[in-house]
Amino acid sequence: MRRKKPKLIWRIFPSFLIIILLSLTAVTFYATSNFKDFFLESSEKELTVRAFLVQDRFARALYSDKLGTGEIDSLCKEVGKRIHTRITVILPTGEVIGDSFARTETMENHKGRPEIQKALTGSRGVAIRYSSTLNKTMMYIALPMVRGKEGTAVIRTAVSISDIDTKVSTVRNSIFLALILTIIAAVIASLYVSGRIIKPVEQMRKGAEAFSKGNLDNRLPSTDTEELSSLASAMNFMARELDKKIMDVRNRSRELEAVHTSMQEGVIAVDGDEHIITINKAAAGIFDFPPETLKNRNVLEVARNFDLQTFIQKALATHEPVEDDIVIERDERIVLNIHSTALYDTNENRIGTLIIFHDITRIRLLETMHKDFAANVSHELKTPLTTINGFIETLQQMMADGPESGGTTEDYGRFLSIIEKNVNRMVGLINDLLALSRLERLRGTDIQFETNPLGSLIQGAVGFCEEQAEAKNIAIEVNCPDKVHASVDPILMEQAVFNLVDNAVKYNPEGTRVVIEVTKTGPARNSGQIKIHVRDSGPGIDKEHLPKLFNRFYRVDKGRSRDQGGTGLGLAIVKHIVQYHNGRIDVESQKGQGTNFTITIPA
Repeated sequence: MRRKKPKLIWRIFPSFLIIILLSLTAVTFYATSNFKDFFLESSEKELTVRAFLVQDRFARALYSDKLGTGEIDSLCKEVGKRIHTRITVILPTGEVIGDSFARTETMENHKGRPEIQKALTGSRGVAIRYSSTLNKTMMYIALPMVRGKEGTAVIRTAVSISDIDTKVSTVRNSIFLALILTIIAAVIASLYVSGRIIKPVEQMRKGAEAFSKGNLDNRLPSTDTEELSSLASAMNFMARELDKKIMDVRNRSRELEAVHTSMQEGVIAVDGDEHIITINKAAAGIFDFPPETLKNRNVLEVARNFDLQTFIQKALATHEPVEDDIVIERDERIVLNIHSTALYDTNENRIGTLIIFHDITRIRLLETMHKDFAANVSHELKTPLTTINGFIETLQQMMADGPESGGTTEDYGRFLSIIEKNVNRMVGLINDLLALSRLERLRGTDIQFETNPLGSLIQGAVGFCEEQAEAKNIAIEVNCPDKVHASVDPILMEQAVFNLVDNAVKYNPEGTRVVIEVTKTGPARNSGQIKIHVRDSGPGIDKEHLPKLFNRFYRVDKGRSRDQGGTGLGLAIVKHIVQYHNGRIDVESQKGQGTNFTITIPA
């Protein structure tokens, strides 16, 4: 388990406190240890002064013939009481003849005392020792007096050291009390100073945490100290610069994401282990997966296509661009053109490859349609041209042979009629091709929408088919209310209705009828839909032909269509016209039960 780190204040505060405690303790012990020496030294000087002050008096008293030893003892007690000092007079023999506090007759000889011996030599004697007489530790100062017949007498002054110890203890206790109070004050001062130091550091810590959480608008306050103030300014500057850089990165990321998402081309970046680094929506849509679920997955899990897997392995094995076409089999067949380029990081190290998918299904379809269209046009034109060429050669040969050819006027007329029929067929085909080409090049602004009554428009289209219908005894019935109007291009819509009616007349048996019916849905005049139904009683169309019925040159019965003069483009033209009117065309048919074409346009 990781040990929790202590706070900075618990590193600074104890340091301050220890320094103060050590300093105060050293001062205290030094002071208390020197106080006793100071008092002893002061007492020694004071005793010496006292001894000097009474030295002459006792010397005169001692060597005066009028005073005896009893008077000397009384004088010691009197003077000692006044100056609060023990005074002792000792003869050169060591005999005590006077003492302030003790009885001289009970006191032992003092000649062996060190201070007395020193004084007997003419110097000042000093000693500290325990007094059995007073039961106290005493300080003694001994001075020689005037030398007499028997030798030099000694006067000694003394005070109790116990009093000094009491004073020293009192001072020491006072010092220790002061030490405790000082320590308490030092603790408070240390906490205060540490807090003053730690507070801006703590503010910077919180500010740095805010920065780390992305709150780069937060600013650290300035402090009283130059170093921390400079640090706060530097961190604020860092936050501003970092905010700018992050915003730049985000903007670039959004721009890149927008480009990435809006690209129609699929884009996949894979690493060296074939795991997906990134994939855009278009590429994910190709494989029918949500893009957010594909990151870091192996591309082989997503694209279960052998050709694509081979391509990716080949792209990862080379630093050169690779290009190929693959086919994705789904509900609809998709043709993709894919090319790759090596992917490098900022240090120019290869990290994978970038694959771009172009959906060329429509292009390939258009190429196929173009080839089929060219083949169909060539075939449709070749057949009548071959027929025309054959009959022209026949006529030329008959004209060259003259009467010997056996040709009659009827033969010439029949041949010319066949040639005319095939020429008209080619002219119709070319006209339909031109019409279809014009429709494909039309734009919305090229169509002239006008509000027209559909009844008159349909009657105009029917008028072009009446002669052919009468020839086959086919009745054309129009059911269109007079109030039905529509916003249409009259020329184009009339052509669309004509193509449907013309086909119905062509393929209907003789003696039948074609019904054109117009219905409108929706309550308002300018809303809803208008449906134009063209029904016939012809042979009908099998269901497998219905989805391809509006393709160019598609015929259900090719031989019969050519005999009827059809080009295979009529229904394709109708589809384009209806789409330009924002409508649709539907067909319903069953074999042997006729066909119903329905044009639906907005009202």
